[in-house]
Amino acid sequence: MGAASLAAVLALGDGAEAFARQRIEREGLQAIRVASRMHDEVDGQRVPRASWVTFTSGDGAGLADAMATTGHVRLSLSGPGMIATSDPAHPRAAYVTALHAWPATGHGLALAQGRAFTEGEMQDGAPVLIVSDKLARALAEQKQPGSRLGDRVRLQGVEREIVGILKEQPDRWLVGLVPFGSADTSLAAPQGPRAPELLVHVVRAEEIEAVKTRIDEWVARHVEWNDGVSVVAYGPQRLKEVRQGILIFKMLMGAFTAISLLVGGIGIMNVLLASVLERTREIGIRKAIGARRRDILVQFLVESITIASVGSALGVVLGLVGAFGVTAVIRARTEALIYAAVTWETMAVSAAASVIVGLIFGTYPALRAARLAPIDAIQRE
Repeated sequence: MGAASLAAVLALGDGAEAFARQRIEREGLQAIRVASRMHDEVDGQRVPRASWVTFTSGDGAGLADAMATTGHVRLSLSGPGMIATSDPAHPRAAYVTALHAWPATGHGLALAQGRAFTEGEMQDGAPVLIVSDKLARALAEQKQPGSRLGDRVRLQGVEREIVGILKEQPDRWLVGLVPFGSADTSLAAPQGPRAPELLVHVVRAEEIEAVKTRIDEWVARHVEWNDGVSVVAYGPQRLKEVRQGILIFKMLMGAFTAISLLVGGIGIMNVLLASVLERTREIGIRKAIGARRRDILVQFLVESITIASVGSALGVVLGLVGAFGVTAVIRARTEALIYAAVTWETMAVSAAASVIVGLIFGTYPALRAARLAPIDAIQRE
């Protein structure tokens, strides 16, 4: 039961951590924004600058080289856009992002249906569009085109073909993606200045601060920008709080699990002590024909570890079944997509715990058996 509790706690903890990491990534907390400074704060007022830095594809490539394998870079321009369908009296407003290149990973742009933009479409600004799952469902509820692949809609007056639909995301807005070359014809006219920005998706949440430092150094090398670029990390503090919360959860549940392991270890010790009493004559005969104290000690320690290991194996299976059952109940009650996770760390910790428990609680019975005098042991019935 102790091993079952340990396996269940670890599987639930790993699953909760995986769920938290997914939420962090989907909410953009693993993103670092590199943007032009387009305003200055003067006496509490935002005053637009006369000129600002305009990032190019070369800047994106340079930053990607600086990131190596720690982050994925995206050059984009975003803003609102109106999508008109067969019912022009009820257009939908979408948050439109023009992409310079389709990101290989990260940024939450995973496709559920269709395809990504081709390199030629990116360069030529082809009249194609990728919509979010939320926008597709909103259009489907109105029985309007735009909810299926191949449908045609008008974005800011330009007809475009739906070539892809993104996987479900917790977006606050309806989202549309277009090639970078068609940004001017896809975004509504801004009330103020607007410029492309670089967005870096950090591969591992723990590396955000290190990656931000590397980006700051890259920006500092461009002396011509002269304090014209800001680097903002969205969620270091939130990430720290999430990691601390998960660690506290694991430690707290681990303390409860330790009690179960302690009870299981005491049970093993009692079984072996009873075995020593029942097999006293056998121990005496073995020692009389040449068995050393170490042989008797090893015999009972091996039995202890074997009992603990077999119990642990059965307990791990029981614990994992329980963990998957608990997460199924959580999903049904809360609709949170949390699943128990089985990792090699979980299996290793459970195996190590069984060996340690077997050694600790098998030592006393083994020593007691090894110390028996052969003559006294043989005479005992």
